[in-house]
Amino acid sequence: MTAAEAPPPRRARHADWSALGALFELTIRQHTHGRRLLVLGLLYLIPCALAVVLRSLARPASGEALEFALVLTLVPHGLAPLTALLYAAGVVSDEVEEQTLTYLLLRSVPRWELFLTKLVATMCATALLVSAGVLALYAAIYAGSPQFWTGALPRAGGAVAVAALAQVGYCALFGLLGLVTGRSLLVGVGYIVLVEGVLANLDFVGRTLTVVYYVRALTLRWLDLPAEQLRDCQEAWSMPDLQALPSAGRCVLVVLGLGAAVSALSALWFARSEYRVKTPGSD
Repeated sequence: MTAAEAPPPRRARHADWSALGALFELTIRQHTHGRRLLVLGLLYLIPCALAVVLRSLARPASGEALEFALVLTLVPHGLAPLTALLYAAGVVSDEVEEQTLTYLLLRSVPRWELFLTKLVATMCATALLVSAGVLALYAAIYAGSPQFWTGALPRAGGAVAVAALAQVGYCALFGLLGLVTGRSLLVGVGYIVLVEGVLANLDFVGRTLTVVYYVRALTLRWLDLPAEQLRDCQEAWSMPDLQALPSAGRCVLVVLGLGAAVSALSALWFARSEYRVKTPGSD
């Protein structure tokens, strides 16, 4: 066999895993620093402060009312998808803007693996951020009350699990959106309002295509809400019959399956796309 006929050398798989591990760690560091984290921190502190103020009034708001308005409504319909949008939509565009995408593409690691690694890191980072926000809200609403340890804290664990699971679906959707359009933030906000907001509130089969539908179903099944609060949620979300809702296991599988399918499509899109980028020292 001549040198020309010899197969090209193959990179060891353990070297690929090492490179992907370093990229995962770098992406986590990128997400836990910068202005976006400060903005999101402020957005989560505002409802916490509001809860403390409303509890301090002469006629304080009830914990159940604050929990419904801030934890069960504001977080899954506003703060959680917005967190995913701000981070996942920039999985590739941030690298382009910072002129660092070239260094990633020069690696011998397949491009689809690079994208999936950054997306999974983004899912983990946003899940941690949303979980911290949910726990802070429960503390602001129930800290010092008799039901904090017996009722609120166990529900907080369920709410954290639901919010973290939702980030898989939201990050996958907004990661694809960031590849498809350069106006991902504007389109993403429109999607949150029109699809996850309006469509999910209409009692017809189309709302089963939204992430928040499964978030609501899991909330009703996992959080062990008090009877009156459970009825309020069912009425507000047009989910009067618990038996008609998908099981908790099916909800988890649907969200994870959606996240996996959309992530695979996004990785394939990224692998076949061309990006005109330059290094900081180039003209």
